[in-house]
Amino acid sequence: MKKIVIIGAGIAGLSTGCYAQMNNFQSEIYEMHSNPGGVCTSWKRGDYLFDHCLHWVIGSNRGTSLYPIFKELGIADSIDFFYTDKFRVISVNGQSMTVYTDINKFEAELLHLFPEEKKGIKKYINLVKKYTKFNPPMDGDFGNFGITGFIKLLPFMPSFMRLKRITVEEYLNNLFNNNVLKEILYRIFPVKKLPALMAVMPLSFMHREEAGYPLGGSLNFAQKIERKYTELGGKVHYKCRVKKIIIRNSCAIGIELDNGNFIPADIVISACDGRTTLFEMLEGKYLTKKIKRFYRKPHLWPPILSISLGIKRDFSSMSEIKDFKLNEPILVNGKEIWWSGFFHYCHDSHFAPKGKSVLQTQIETDYFYWKQLYEKDRDRYYYEKERVLKIYIRILEDIFPGIKDDIEVTDVATPVTWERYTGNWQGSYEGWMPTIETFGVTLPKKLPGLRHFYMTGQWVFPGGGVPMCMAQGKNLIQQIVKERKR
Repeated sequence: MKKIVIIGAGIAGLSTGCYAQMNNFQSEIYEMHSNPGGVCTSWKRGDYLFDHCLHWVIGSNRGTSLYPIFKELGIADSIDFFYTDKFRVISVNGQSMTVYTDINKFEAELLHLFPEEKKGIKKYINLVKKYTKFNPPMDGDFGNFGITGFIKLLPFMPSFMRLKRITVEEYLNNLFNNNVLKEILYRIFPVKKLPALMAVMPLSFMHREEAGYPLGGSLNFAQKIERKYTELGGKVHYKCRVKKIIIRNSCAIGIELDNGNFIPADIVISACDGRTTLFEMLEGKYLTKKIKRFYRKPHLWPPILSISLGIKRDFSSMSEIKDFKLNEPILVNGKEIWWSGFFHYCHDSHFAPKGKSVLQTQIETDYFYWKQLYEKDRDRYYYEKERVLKIYIRILEDIFPGIKDDIEVTDVATPVTWERYTGNWQGSYEGWMPTIETFGVTLPKKLPGLRHFYMTGQWVFPGGGVPMCMAQGKNLIQQIVKERKR
């Protein structure tokens, strides 16, 4: 029986471990933290549960191509999913729009608020409706479809290729003239440089109830896969940081831990931070031109400042996500932040006692600013966290008078927080951003000149995300099985 050592107990590592066990490998996972999940995590503060990761998950519906993986990893039978009818409410200059998950309701809302944009709205909504029937195989590398995948994709090919090659910003600018409408639509998925597919497909997923919220939170989600892994006979070693991947005769033969212990293996799989793996554990050897290009000029998901509040108020009557443009910007490192808002978790009883709520906001920020403060001026680092927290509370106070006195618990996590606890390079929560250049592009799972070593997870697959990391684990073990003709 071949022994596989997996580095990292995030979603990709846990999934890889499960499929390794299912295919009669002996596997062990080594994780630097004390909990599974990596970025897919939650944490307690008093009576409140705070969560940084999951708000909706593709694949939760029985009819989707990802559902078998949810079944195989023990998610489908152990977690209930919540499907909202209002994805978010967005407000600009006193004008609000509800983004309904029912496309017909969303169309009616758009036409009511912006009747002069009827032609563009009809064109946009018709495309979203078309993609409700888009269900390609997603248990491999999305964008690199096999014959079956391409056959399923044929009716969508013209629009798919067009939307893949232009940004969300370009697409919406070509479709609409009203700047308020465009600004509101940017907030649905607020990264303008993503391929225009991202302005279409998520709304299609939500319409067919494919993108539910997993009740219990992110850590609970990860723990369910961990439980499946241990039931299959796998073992996770926590608080075990891997220092090096040991190579002999161009072959990975095991790992060395921080404490100097050597762990032998027939196969080594890295499911942790890509840069740490390639440039520290492997000392910058075995790199391809593509890998060097990605790391030399990285396009990462923007790091986030996450603010969480435990409040003795009930927000259950409101939309789960609310975005609003500020009258005055928040300044962080001289950068103006004009948008704020919150997620509330009143649809999930795990997050707060009855009658109370958790509010959370996420603000794009500069990793290097926070990193420099943390390393060179720790007092200023904590002062700056507190300053931004106070500004955010003042913003909420203007909307909900007296809320300041109702706040019982607060928590602020910077990109440095996420880097320290998860190891993710520059605190990037999903690794490589899928730009129009990188969408559908993958980095090598195997490295030239190095045998018995593989990589998986968000650092070999631009776009990342929990469901695709689950799929990557299955995909990799299928590849290993095929190579060994088992």
